[in-house]
Formats: sequence, structure tokens, C-alpha cells
Amino acid sequence: MVIVVNSMRACTDASGENRGASGASKATLSLAVLALAQLGVSADNGAFSVAMSEMMRVFGCSVADVQLANTVYALMAGTFMLASGLLGLMVGWRRTFVGGMALIVVGEIATALAPFIELLIWGGRLAVGVGASLVIPSVLGMVPLLFEGDGRKQAYGVIAGSAALATLVPIPLGMLVDGLGFRFTFGVIAAYFGVLVAASSALPVSQPHAFKKFDFPGAVLASMGLFAVMFGLSRISVWGVAEPLPTAPFTVLGLSPAPFIAVAGLVVLIALIPVEAWMERTRGVAILPSSFLRSPQVRSGVVAIALPFFYMGAQGLVATSFYQLVVGLGGTGTALLGIVSGVPMLVLATGIPRKFPQANSWLVVRCGYVAIALGALMAAIGVRGASLTAVMILGTLLGGIGVGMVNSQSNNLVASAVPARDAQQSGGIQGAARNLGLALGSAAMGSVLLIAVNMGLDARVAAVSSLDEPVRVSLEETVYTYEGDLSFSARMDGMGVAELAAGELVSANREVRADAGAIAMSTVSVIAGLALLTTFPKKEQLGTGAN
Repeated sequence: MVIVVNSMRACTDASGENRGASGASKATLSLAVLALAQLGVSADNGAFSVAMSEMMRVFGCSVADVQLANTVYALMAGTFMLASGLLGLMVGWRRTFVGGMALIVVGEIATALAPFIELLIWGGRLAVGVGASLVIPSVLGMVPLLFEGDGRKQAYGVIAGSAALATLVPIPLGMLVDGLGFRFTFGVIAAYFGVLVAASSALPVSQPHAFKKFDFPGAVLASMGLFAVMFGLSRISVWGVAEPLPTAPFTVLGLSPAPFIAVAGLVVLIALIPVEAWMERTRGVAILPSSFLRSPQVRSGVVAIALPFFYMGAQGLVATSFYQLVVGLGGTGTALLGIVSGVPMLVLATGIPRKFPQANSWLVVRCGYVAIALGALMAAIGVRGASLTAVMILGTLLGGIGVGMVNSQSNNLVASAVPARDAQQSGGIQGAARNLGLALGSAAMGSVLLIAVNMGLDARVAAVSSLDEPVRVSLEETVYTYEGDLSFSARMDGMGVAELAAGELVSANREVRADAGAIAMSTVSVIAGLALLTTFPKKEQLGTGAN
């Protein structure tokens, strides 16, 4: 944690005077604990990803079972973020932090010891997800409690840098899984979080705010809405975008239920707004304070928090599929490529606030958006090939630079735009924005790939004249995915496609796959470019943390 200590040595309070040596030391120690917590929560997901094949071997389960475990974690982590933001304010941030950490320890132990996959999913990953929904708002909410002014901006940079550092953790964790198995690995992770529970005594004891009642109506609506949005988005690639896939459990008007569930969740979140206005006006408490909704800077800051995660969700889906299914890289090789983006994320997220605390926040964000757009555009060019090229690597590097630049400013832009109490509570909306951005990036680009591949292959199948009619009908009814040449060729063999026609279709799949990946990453580039329009909030309403 040298980065944490060095980056905070020069922190000052709001009056510009140096903190006392004791106060600065306590604040720095607290920040170190928060940064390590952020690192651990972010790294846990990476550890689970690299352990997927090992879990499938041990439990004898399918990839769908392991993916369900990841989905349960993401749903639990995102669903309760807004509610946790208010809960921490009411009971004290240290209590919320410790409670979340304890749940994570229990979940990691359950994951390590689970005798069957169902306990791992509904015991281990569920507990870790709920724990994360308490820890992340606590981490983000305690920063405004500890720091003000430039010190707060630097502290948020350290937190963002910890999340970036987590992109490199899958490398040693992958080696640990390969050498000693996933059970030992998650036992080590449980011990890591156990140490953080003990270290939480270094965190300040915040005075709970004397709200008369908790905002139960808001908590229920927010949790239901977030759950439905993220669940619907996560099921699009499994149940279908419009036409239902065979795996869809039911249909709505003959269509896939996934988009309907996501839209229903969005409607609930929209209905939350007037409910929260009433709660704040009549009860003086709200999960979503009106200051968040009134401030143009908060709205633009939420976009700045969500967009890097949207990019990472899309890049993780498209680029990782390309690396493993087309290029043929294994888990370790894919993880090593994380260095290309992870290092600039880490350096810029922590370095910009420290070296350039007076930098124009929105200018930095704009430069980050441009870098993300260019990185996605270069990735769109790179995925058209069949090998790992310099263009793809350079695109990954630019994307990491962009994410690091935006993350260096985004959290502070939100916290600095609202009163002190709401700044602490803003950890909930910041955490929700992260999870929604990640879910939307994966789901949206997964949908683009699904639609582009199936439309392209359906057209190519219709154009192949050498196919027998029964085989043609079977191919037209098939739901295709983003596949490498070997797996697609095996699919054709299994469906009884003649050698000549199979060769044509393998070539067609290669072209369609390239087009689909290019369309997906080009879409990300356009979205990042359009996000520039949100970086000009009205100046008279800006908070003190932006310039």
C-alpha cells in the first residue's frame, strides 16, 4: 500500500491547513483499510472467473451452473447498493463495513468448503454479494467523512486505483488455483477478508444520523427495481433479445421475457423518484435524496462512474471471447493481457489526483472518454482478424488509459456536488452506477453479438446451395453464438452438414463473427463519444470539487 501512503502525505483539510500528524496518520491508515477492502471485493470476482473450469471439474457441473453463481453475486451486490447508502448513514459506516466484511468471510468459507454447487451458489456467492453491497457504499461513503477538498479527490483516486490493481490479481490467483485448487484459493481470500475485519478498528466511528425512520418504501422499490433491471439484462443472452431462445422459461406475447423484466425494473426505478420526494418532504429521510436528482453535476458524475464499467463489461465480453475462442489463449494468457489495461488504470487513477489536484475535472473526464472511444474503435478493428495484433493491444491500452482518467475524477464529482451528509450517502448511488454500467455493458454487447451472428449466419445458410433441405431447415432453426472455427466446425459435423457446405459455413462464420465483434465495439465507441455531451453541466450548479 505504498501508493496509498504516498498519495495521501500531502492531504490538507478544507481550510487548506495541514492536518495534525496524528490526524493525518489515522486518516491514511483508514484509507489503507478502505483501499484494501476495495481491492479484495474487486479481486474476488476475478478469482471466481479464473476458477470456473476447476469448479466445473470438481462439481461435475455445467458452465451454466457456474455462470449462475456469478449472476447471483452480481445481482445481490447491485440490488442493495442504494439501501446500503442510507443504512450506513443511520447506523454508522464502520458498523456497515464490518457487517459486510463478516458476510463476505462467511461466503468465502462456504465457497471453499461447499460439497455441491448449489450450496456454493445460494450460500457462498449470495452471502459475498450481499456483503459487497454493504462494503462498497461504506468505502465510498467514508471518504467524504475522512477527507475534504483536494485530499478527498486524492483519496477517491486511491480507491479507484485499488479497483484497477484488482485487474492484475487474477494472474497470481490463477496460479494458485492451478497449483492448489479453488478451495485453497478461496480459503486464502476468506483469511484476507478476516484480517480486514480485524483492521476495521482503525476506521473512524461515525456518529449515526438521527433519522426517525428508515426509508422502507424507498428501499423496497429501489431493491426491486435494481434487481429486475440487472436480472433482465443478465438473462438477455440466455433467453434471447426478442425471439425467445429454447432456454427461456416462458414468453411474453411470444417474445423473450428478459427485456420485459429489465423494462419493468426501469419503470419501478422511475416510480421511485416521486416516492422519494414525498419521503424526504414528509419524513426527512430518503434513499435517493433530491440533491442527487437536482444537481446536473451529480447526473453527469453518475454517467462518468457508469461509463468505464460499461466499457469494461463490453470489453470483457467481446475481447475475452475473441482472445479465448478465436486466438486460442488460455486463462493465464488472457489474465496477462489485463496488465496492458490494468497498469495505466492504476497509475492514472491514483497519479492524476496526486500530481495534478487542481486539474480541470471535466477536462480530464473528456480526455478519458475520447481515449475509451478510440480504444473501442481500435478493438473493433482488431477483432476482425484471427490473431492478436498490435492494433488490438493498443486499443486495450487506450481503453485502460481512458478508464483510469475518468475514474480519477468521477467519484469526487458526485460527492463534491452535494451537502456533506448526502456526500456520505452518495456511496450507494455510486456503487449502483458501477454495477448497472457493468451489467448493461455485458448485456448490451452480448445482445449485439447474438443478433449480428444469428442474422449473418441465417443469411449465409440461405445462400448455400449445396445443403440438403432437412439440414437447411435444422440450421435455420439453430441459435448460434460467438464461436471459434474449431467449435463451429464440430457443430456442423454434429448436425450432419456435408464437408463442402461445412467449409463454406465455417468461412461464413469467420466473417460474421468478425463483423459482429466489430459492430459491438464500434457501438461502445459511439456511446463513449456521445457521453462527451454530458460533461458540460451548468457551471452555476457545480460543486466545489469540480473546476
